[in-house]
Amino acid sequence: MNKNDKDIRKEIEELEKLIDKVKKQNEEERKKHNLKPKGTVVKINLASAYSHNFWVNIIFSFLINFIVIFSILKLFDFANITNDVFIIYIVFIFTILEEFYKRYLFAKQVKVVLFTSGLIFTLINIVIFYLLDIFVFSTQFSFNSYLDPIAFVILFQVIRAFIKNIYIRINQRNTLRKIKRKRWNYG
Repeated sequence: MNKNDKDIRKEIEELEKLIDKVKKQNEEERKKHNLKPKGTVVKINLASAYSHNFWVNIIFSFLINFIVIFSILKLFDFANITNDVFIIYIVFIFTILEEFYKRYLFAKQVKVVLFTSGLIFTLINIVIFYLLDIFVFSTQFSFNSYLDPIAFVILFQVIRAFIKNIYIRINQRNTLRKIKRKRWNYG
């Protein structure tokens, strides 16, 4: 055997040892990553936002809330309103209060939100509309009966959740299209 053959064999043996070390390191990393619990992750978006920007979210929330509240109040006879301008005031007050109580609950009382599965939002909205009816706009806006705010808020939240889900799906599709275009352009 030549010295070259011995050198080549030594190099091959060293490479095999390095390959074994790398394999062991990969197995250790896999074991570390496998320690995380397996299973499906359930994501509940109880207070889906339209945008991460506070002001954009407030504007979108106001517009959606106005459209839904105005439509419900005009289509169904839940309340007596002296002037449609008061709907704008009601929606404005409601949107601001809703944004702040949701931020507070998610920042300080996450357990309450998760424990109630978001039902706390419905209850708070019912209280807000009762207070708007009784104290803020008592002569310009009033529900026809004591059950009307409950039916109104439930219908309002169902319709708004439907609209938010459509918005989120459209937004996700547009984002995926942008990603695919970038990949296609670079690939």
